[in-house]
Amino acid sequence: MLTKEDKSWLVESFVTRGEHDADIKDLKESVSRVEELSKKTFEIVEKFSGNIAVLEQENKMGAVTLHRHGIQIRELATATGTVISE
Repeated sequence: MLTKEDKSWLVESFVTRGEHDADIKDLKESVSRVEELSKKTFEIVEKFSGNIAVLEQENKMGAVTLHRHGIQIRELATATGTVISE
């Protein structure tokens, strides 16, 4: 049989329902903050990856233009008899 001392020890040692509700509320708030931060982080990463894709495309087009200009300069030099130093 449980004595009053045993009952008071149980109440002191274990979480009661009221105490548990406060912990659950704190945990839910923490999870909510983590979800918000992860959404913001994901949006930033998506924007960053989009910017990288744009820069890569611009770099490729710049390389094509540079190559075309190199060909045109060589053709112009050949047509005018100019020697281009390498």
